[in-house]
Amino acid sequence: MDIEKDTSGLNKKNKEMIKDFLIIDCTGNNDSIALKINNKFFIKKLQTNLIKSEILTLEIVDFIKKYKIELNTDFSILINSGPGSFSGVRISLAVAKGIQLVKKTKTYSYNNFLLNAAPYLEEKKEIISIQKTKNFYYYCKRVFESYHQFSPPERLDLKKINKLESVFIVPVEIKNDKIIKDINPKKLRITEFNLKNIDLLIEKKLVENKLIKPLYLS
Repeated sequence: MDIEKDTSGLNKKNKEMIKDFLIIDCTGNNDSIALKINNKFFIKKLQTNLIKSEILTLEIVDFIKKYKIELNTDFSILINSGPGSFSGVRISLAVAKGIQLVKKTKTYSYNNFLLNAAPYLEEKKEIISIQKTKNFYYYCKRVFESYHQFSPPERLDLKKINKLESVFIVPVEIKNDKIIKDINPKKLRITEFNLKNIDLLIEKKLVENKLIKPLYLS
C-alpha cells in the first residue's frame, strides 16, 4: 500500500473531511461497530462469525437511532478490509456501499496492520506490523522518512527481518507464539485492538477511499 507524501495542509483537509464517522469491523476477531460523533466514541461489540448483511444492517440502524445520527454527505464510513473473514469484510463493504448510495456518505478503508501500528507511528524507526492468518504470519513494513509509507503484505521470514533494527508490532493474541518469542524483546511492541486508534490513521492519511476491497492473503 503506497501512501502519497503527507503535508500539513493535506492533513488538515483530511481531518476536516473525516470528522463524524461509523466504523464497521467484521474481520472475525473483535467484530464491532463504532461511532465517533462530536469527538465522542461509542462502540458496540457484535457476535463474531454470525454476521449477515441483513443482521449487520439492522445493528447499524439501531445503533444510529440510539445516538440520533443523521447520515449525509458530511458523514463517513470506515471499513476494516482485513486480514480476516473474507465474507465478513465483503458484507461490510456491501452494507457501506448501500448506505453510500442512499445517503451519499463517504466510504474509506483501513486494515489490521495499520490499526495495530497506529500508536507507534511517531517512532523514528522502521516499523514492522505483524498479523497471523490461516496459520501463516504476514507483515507490512513502514520506513520512516518525512511521511508514512507502508509496503504491501508479505509472508514473514523472521530470519531475514529479525536482523533489522526495526520495531515489531504484534497483536496481543499472538504474543506467545513461538515465532514471536524469537524476536528480540527490546524490539517488540505488544498492541491491543482499539478502534479509537482510527483517529491516528486519519491524521496520518492512512485510510483509503479508492479501490476498496477485502485484503486477501493467500
